[in-house]
Amino acid sequence: MNTKTFLTFFTLLIFQGCNFSNPKFRKDQSIDAATRQEIKTLNDKLFEGVTKDNLTIVQALMSPGLLEKFGNDTNKLVNLISSREIDNYSILDEYDVQASATKKMITLPSGNTGDNDYIFSFESPNEDSYVSLLLLNNFGNQFLLTVVYGKYESGWKINILKFGAYSFFGKNAPDYFRLAEANYKKGYLIDAVNNMSLSDVLLWPAGAYWQYVKGNEMKKFGDSILREANAKYKLPMTLENIKRKPKIFKVYQQVTKDGFFPMVSYLTNINLKDTAALRLENNSVRKEVDSIFTGIDKDKKYIFYWAFNKIPVDTTTEERYGFIDTLTKR
Repeated sequence: MNTKTFLTFFTLLIFQGCNFSNPKFRKDQSIDAATRQEIKTLNDKLFEGVTKDNLTIVQALMSPGLLEKFGNDTNKLVNLISSREIDNYSILDEYDVQASATKKMITLPSGNTGDNDYIFSFESPNEDSYVSLLLLNNFGNQFLLTVVYGKYESGWKINILKFGAYSFFGKNAPDYFRLAEANYKKGYLIDAVNNMSLSDVLLWPAGAYWQYVKGNEMKKFGDSILREANAKYKLPMTLENIKRKPKIFKVYQQVTKDGFFPMVSYLTNINLKDTAALRLENNSVRKEVDSIFTGIDKDKKYIFYWAFNKIPVDTTTEERYGFIDTLTKR
């Protein structure tokens, strides 16, 4: 099954190596108040720069190594974030780190309990580092802005800057994983696959720096049910019980202001201008979809449909006709 790709992730790496360090660190409220305030001032400036499309502010905060490595791509990152209409930020976690040496891999445990436990790893050219994991809020969704500062003679400068998706509609990767597990136990295979596709998008909110402790378990489950779905649902699938034999060729998650809902795309030989005939056929398609994809009509508000006259290379440009099945009105 396919899902819309919502984000392009930017990885900003400066140094690479395989030596490990057991650093001393303080986390969140245990960090010295003066240091936290100093970093907050810098984070506020960074937030202003990335949300107001001000490249000058952002580049002034970056270390020479990051500026040299990232170069003109800074503008791409700033444009990406500013286009998201971010209204505020909060701190997910922060770490004040003192390493025994530079250019060694630093591994920080989150110390969280349950599914949200993660490990954060990075390499720093400085003995003193500060990790800020900032949640940027956007209409119920959250993006993670990962900022790793290093302490130079001139003060704190950003060595690592990364932007990724953390949660959609209040649910992060482990939440969608647990929802998919519940779907699967009910026998709702297509819902399980669709929810795991969202979990997969959110699995690496800081790219390779971030690893959920249960990440391998989540990935293994997702791969397993996807193989099962691919074996069970051979697409394109001809609906033999319908006179003109339309073919379903794609089922995925469609985002709306109310959340994610199934989108079923199918091929019809009815002219798209003949909307009356299309609607009659779609009524039959709905019944077949409910029967074939167990659970797709359960516990949700809508199922969306796109009817096409030919299987598109790009569904956003190919001519199509849409229907909304409002399940609450059945």
